[in-house]
Amino acid sequence: MIRRRSVEPSPIVRPRARRWPTISAIVEPPADHPQEFFDTHGYLIVPDALSAAELAAVRREADAAEARWRADSTLPGVRRPDLEQVLGIMEHGPALADLLAHPRLFPLVRELLGPAVQMLDHDYFITPPGAEIPFGWHFDFDMPAVDHPRSRLMVKVFYVLDDIPKDGGATLVLPGSHRTAPGVDMPNAQIPEELPGALPMAWPAGTAYLISGRTYHSAGNNRSGHVRRLLIYTYGHKWMRMWDEYRPSAALERWATTPIRRQLLGLADPYGPPVAA
Repeated sequence: MIRRRSVEPSPIVRPRARRWPTISAIVEPPADHPQEFFDTHGYLIVPDALSAAELAAVRREADAAEARWRADSTLPGVRRPDLEQVLGIMEHGPALADLLAHPRLFPLVRELLGPAVQMLDHDYFITPPGAEIPFGWHFDFDMPAVDHPRSRLMVKVFYVLDDIPKDGGATLVLPGSHRTAPGVDMPNAQIPEELPGALPMAWPAGTAYLISGRTYHSAGNNRSGHVRRLLIYTYGHKWMRMWDEYRPSAALERWATTPIRRQLLGLADPYGPPVAA
């Protein structure tokens, strides 16, 4: 798993008049069979996952988190010229924490992983203009004898906070790659967009998309004049150990006032019965 030039926070940008490709232009996930689509392609797209009010609140808190993170070098994350990561983004505000069990996205996650679901990590990724990620294609999770083409150990949810143009460093996915057998030598490309079959997740702010932990993917090269901003929330099973650096603070534990929040934050018995839907 990748842990990810200094850029100033920008205001929310939602130019709805811009012509975006329709979801049906790439294969529309049927609303009544999302698991079947995910099983086949390894990804799902949820247009307008966040309302205008939700997006505004999340962006305010993400901007404030970015400002704090830049001002305090002891805060965890990755500071690279081509990619920055504010680690543990849910710790930075209630709107960011509320995405943990968002009413439009979490039911999909639960359908894909089952009721015994838990958060594994949650981050804010910032890709500045000019950033290039050569040979960036990878699987996030590949554990022989445990992870295999028929397993589903992780689901990642990406929230788009700013409109992403096609040359703006969009996440690239290779549909169907989650079914690749272990040990197969996968292709890569110095320019990630040139990998045959690469599908860019270039969508308007407020869109969410989901991929399997076994879906082959890469960050794209940001050749636009815009910063790419994404939230990524990764879910697994509650018997899996949460990454140490994401264990909830005392403040986040106090926020976890419901059984499902406690389960998702790893505060419940990992081998006990899951919270009912």
